[in-house]
Amino acid sequence: MRETDNRWMPPSPHKEAVLEFLRRGRAHIEERGHNLAPLLIFEDGGVMELPQARYKDGNFSPAEGTSTRQTSFYDVCGTVDELKKLMEENPEIASSNPERLFELIDDACYMLSRMQRRREKYQEFAQNAKAVAEKLNQVKGPKTEDAFENADNLKIFLREHPDQLSDKLNDAFDMAEGIRDVANRMEKEVLYAYRDLAIELGTLYSQIKGSRKWEKGE
Repeated sequence: MRETDNRWMPPSPHKEAVLEFLRRGRAHIEERGHNLAPLLIFEDGGVMELPQARYKDGNFSPAEGTSTRQTSFYDVCGTVDELKKLMEENPEIASSNPERLFELIDDACYMLSRMQRRREKYQEFAQNAKAVAEKLNQVKGPKTEDAFENADNLKIFLREHPDQLSDKLNDAFDMAEGIRDVANRMEKEVLYAYRDLAIELGTLYSQIKGSRKWEKGE
């Protein structure tokens, strides 16, 4: 983390848990502007202010007494577990403080909505990547065999008829140019085309990844 980011990090051991989630790509930090605490955005849908994030028993939730609240837990599972716990252990809460139950229900729906929006982004990425893949499959170009054939013919001519080079210089030039033509077309029609499409794919990847740190399989 940069020094400027570090000032917003929660205290240890919660800081280390946040860093691990960031490392594994399960969360990312979203800046909100000057002197506003960044948000810790979880891939599972939860959102909370970074300095208030607390990690306990395998789950993130805001620090106790936090006045500004995003979601009470980092994912739907933790939210539903808390909802069930309150209803089981304190059934009178439905009468005394139903707003707390409603908050948890709304949190779960909010997180699902965020996950759905992310899903739609992935679907858009898939369509765009498919279009690029189709372009990649359509890349055509010269046959290198044509250049190799000209090279072989030129070597045969030079080896077997060195005394005729001056008289048949244009023929020798044509064979040499045949090699160059394939190389030029290979560069412009194939290598540049593949490069540009690879860049396009890389741009799509960067857009869908955003500030997340991804490592495959985690």
